[in-house]
Amino acid sequence: MARVTAGGEKHRVYKKTTKRGEGKVGDIMVNHPTKDKGTYDTISLTRTAKAKTVKQGIKAEKDWHKKNDKIKKGYHKMPDGSIMKDSAHKKTKKKG
Repeated sequence: MARVTAGGEKHRVYKKTTKRGEGKVGDIMVNHPTKDKGTYDTISLTRTAKAKTVKQGIKAEKDWHKKNDKIKKGYHKMPDGSIMKDSAHKKTKKKG
């Protein structure tokens, strides 16, 4: 098991050894043990990122957080990759 901090969140990356819960035995899993647990609390990195080792799982998790940086509440990402405040975006929409 490895503890990793990525995207401002703490993660545990490990190889699954029991049949309980999500994923299959032998899968590389990531768990987000923070207070804000959500729908994607435990994810199989073997299924989503094709990770075969814990080291590959750690790299996949860090890469995912680099590509999907956390956006503050009240902001959203535009198609060109820039981040815009929601209130500013609403002013520019056309009424139709």
